[in-house]
Amino acid sequence: MTRTTDSSHQTAADRARSAFLDRFGESPACVASAPGRVNLIGEHVDYTEGLVLPFAIDPRAAIAIGIGADDRSVFVADDLGVSVEYPGAPITAPDPTPDHRFANHLLGVLHAAGGTGGQPLNVLVTSDIPIGAGLSSSAAVEVALAAAVASFFDRPADHHTLARQAQAAEHEFVGTPCGIMDMLVSAAGIEGKALRIDCRDLHLTPVKMPSAEEAVVLIVDSGVTHRLSDGGYADRRDSCERVQAVLSGSLRDASIESIADADLTERDRRRATHVVQENARVDDAVAALEAGDLHRLGEILLDGHRSLRDLFEVSIPELDCIVDTAADLRGDGCFGARMTGGGFGGSAILLVSSPAIEHVRQTIERRFADAYGRIPTSMMVHACQGVRLES
Repeated sequence: MTRTTDSSHQTAADRARSAFLDRFGESPACVASAPGRVNLIGEHVDYTEGLVLPFAIDPRAAIAIGIGADDRSVFVADDLGVSVEYPGAPITAPDPTPDHRFANHLLGVLHAAGGTGGQPLNVLVTSDIPIGAGLSSSAAVEVALAAAVASFFDRPADHHTLARQAQAAEHEFVGTPCGIMDMLVSAAGIEGKALRIDCRDLHLTPVKMPSAEEAVVLIVDSGVTHRLSDGGYADRRDSCERVQAVLSGSLRDASIESIADADLTERDRRRATHVVQENARVDDAVAALEAGDLHRLGEILLDGHRSLRDLFEVSIPELDCIVDTAADLRGDGCFGARMTGGGFGGSAILLVSSPAIEHVRQTIERRFADAYGRIPTSMMVHACQGVRLES
């Protein structure tokens, strides 16, 4: 992890430090921040040992921690105006209270990181990452806390360790059986690069993103909040696991032919077909980036969206509207688009020629407003550094 002293603007880390002082009357012992992420391609394949191509983005979540006073632990989500208190050290099991949902992300990380040694702990969270927009706000919080805890208690803090602790929190405390992609790119992100992650061995290969003069990435939020722990995500994962049981092996090693010949339901067959084809799209996208062929990359994004919509069935009409509009703008400033994240809501990612960004944005807003009576929020994002300690 690197340290930074950037004080040019009020970052999530600045806000966490200030809010911690206001809430607890002393400066935090440690502040760490971690970014959200956008996945260019490679959706719903990380939990089947597949290939993904995400990058860390500018918006970040920050964690400030310090020793608890009065023999109690306090968790504060400052942006949400929510806090939870526990007598003594933080509890070591999920908190079942509905209003305490956010606390389980923190409790799970602390548990996976080895606990606090019986020490009461104050934890304060701030974030610039929109919640429910498919940009991995939860993973960023979890990775930031894992980094802060590692620094505070002088424990191992390599990227893979932090990512595994965050993933364990999702599995064991939050109830989302997610893959490791979101956490790993939040931990290991590199300025100006996407990361090709092989989810079988977690090998990372940096891939240069287009320059700002060539193209920009525009994120358009559908405004439909998704929550992966609501069941749709787990249902898709169950489908993949059923197919793997029939094939007696990972979908990473499957072919379209082996899926066609297997004894599967039509729904499971469609979902498995998406996974096999999506893995191939990742390496096609890497090749397109390395060749500087943004038109080809745009085709791959659109193909990936059609697969997520028709085969994996995780898109929604609002996302389809955004992507269909982007497809209509091919040749007029937009290279391509697709939904990004787990689906059932969230955002779409658009690859746009830099001079055309406002034209594309305004066209998306107009058509979306015509269909849904509201203007979607959007933002440009860049490939940024992963987790860091804030001095």
